[in-house]
Amino acid sequence: MTLALGDLAFLFHDADHGEKKGTPMTIKLCVPRIFGCAVIAGLMLLGSTFVHAQSSPAATAQLQAGGSQVQLEGELEILFQDLKDGHGRVLYSLKQADGSRVPLQFLKNPPTHLLTGDHVRVSGPRSSGGLILYSGSTNLSKTTGGGSTATITPSIPVPNTFGAQSVLVILVNFQDDPIQPYTVTDAQNYFFVSANNFIQENSYGQTSLTGAVVGWYTIPDSVTTCNTSQIATDAQNAAVAAGVNLANYTRYVYAFPQNNACGFGGASNVGGNPSQSWINGTTGPGGVSLDTHVIDHELGHAFGLWHSHLYDCGTTATICSTPSIDEYGDLLDTMGVPQTASAHYNAFQKERLGWLNYGASPSIQTVQTSGTYTINPYELGGVGTNALKVIKSTDSVTGAKTWYYLEARQAVGFDAFLTNSTYYTQNESNGVLIHVGTDGNGNASDLLDMTPATPTSNGWFDPALAVGQSFQDAAAGVTFTTESVTSSGGSVSIQFSGAGSGTLSTAALTVATDQTIYVPGQTVSMMATASSGGTPVANVSVSFAVTKANGSQVTGSAKTGRNGIAIYKIRLRQTDPPGTYIAGANTTIKGKVLNAATQFLLQ
Repeated sequence: MTLALGDLAFLFHDADHGEKKGTPMTIKLCVPRIFGCAVIAGLMLLGSTFVHAQSSPAATAQLQAGGSQVQLEGELEILFQDLKDGHGRVLYSLKQADGSRVPLQFLKNPPTHLLTGDHVRVSGPRSSGGLILYSGSTNLSKTTGGGSTATITPSIPVPNTFGAQSVLVILVNFQDDPIQPYTVTDAQNYFFVSANNFIQENSYGQTSLTGAVVGWYTIPDSVTTCNTSQIATDAQNAAVAAGVNLANYTRYVYAFPQNNACGFGGASNVGGNPSQSWINGTTGPGGVSLDTHVIDHELGHAFGLWHSHLYDCGTTATICSTPSIDEYGDLLDTMGVPQTASAHYNAFQKERLGWLNYGASPSIQTVQTSGTYTINPYELGGVGTNALKVIKSTDSVTGAKTWYYLEARQAVGFDAFLTNSTYYTQNESNGVLIHVGTDGNGNASDLLDMTPATPTSNGWFDPALAVGQSFQDAAAGVTFTTESVTSSGGSVSIQFSGAGSGTLSTAALTVATDQTIYVPGQTVSMMATASSGGTPVANVSVSFAVTKANGSQVTGSAKTGRNGIAIYKIRLRQTDPPGTYIAGANTTIKGKVLNAATQFLLQ
């Protein structure tokens, strides 16, 4: 497969998808049994594996060598490519003011809290025309676009997800392969009938697709190469030459005949205004070279969604400290495993879009006390609760909360495929589905397998918590028991115990710096405050660590005074690299390990 610079061929290694920072995590690379040589029930196109490129030793060595740092600003671009061979990849780049693109390679912590189009400042050494960034946390800052740093507040919902979405589908073919494998009418039906119905049902009638299909246009590109940026530019130029006003549309889709050089069935930016998606000769039911699942999947990316994974702990446990994350493993979400049907997006994903728990959208009830709770059939709108949400954990460094999401799926609408007993056991519609998701992390959607003895990714589809069965998370102090599930909804007992109680421990540690922006030569004063039950805790040792933009650290310690405050200072050297620095603190109060962190910018 040939990739041009326009394809921005730098991948990321996500080492921190796990429940806690530093928790070992494996990206599962097994292909489910459903993806055999005989394609069963129309399962096609997108595989269940995902390529996460390991940082090269050369890149790591170059970064640690402390070479000259380059600081650039521009618009972040995030591009998913869902490959036909059962893999996928995500590519990052910085689009500068002159239109040029700089590939970005993150050695860890890629910015899964941001979207395409966000204005950012990045810093790191150059490598092969791109930029090496130690971390999306330390070497990337969101800015206002005028040079000043913006406070990062994760947006729920992500923008541009309500109302009529004006979509322009541009049909193009190649100068050395000018075929037209389907008609304009075919494309209109797939996008503005099938995909529109899917979006309307998922959004409970709040969002729809309108627009036009134009083309076919033959563009000056070869079918033997693949440069997504060039395809987009040439497609837009052809449409404009034919009289199309691009400004009338907020989402662009480029559809073209089979191009083996591209390799992907579909590709899309994550968010963006306008968003951009690419559909590569995918064959759907009836032999027509379009597939509704691929379209619905790529539109999910365009709206701002990442993939929906399976959290796999093997055959003996549902949750564990070292899970395997099956990138496309969520069998009941269109952002997960591909199949002929397009399953509803899960509750974590819909909450990010605002289609649940926002404004007039159906609600998600946050549960904090023991009791029995009812939920509506997930696919239907109206009055009542469509999902439940329970705290699982809170990251001791970032403060980000991870939640359990509970749904009662029924075989209605786009989920009607659940009645297919050849592949589905009806466990999905006779039990409660449980996902986890983390605030501010678009890449945190994981389906939990409540029947681990029958591996979901290798056999029957039975991930739900069946009636009469219980699941306990001792660390969170919560137990779920499914009491009943009917066509009218579900009933779940949620019991809290011990330190869980749906709330957080009263012991706390915070850390702050005396400024948010520094220049070399200045002194950073870090102040950590320890408390328990709102009362200052004196005479405890606090460990401090400052992680620089290149990943190196400075450490020290101090004890709290009677006011519960410990102070530690470091002087910034003239040779310290510019970028975002993390100031962290750690202590133990009454046997509970506490961590806190904040950030500052070195100009």
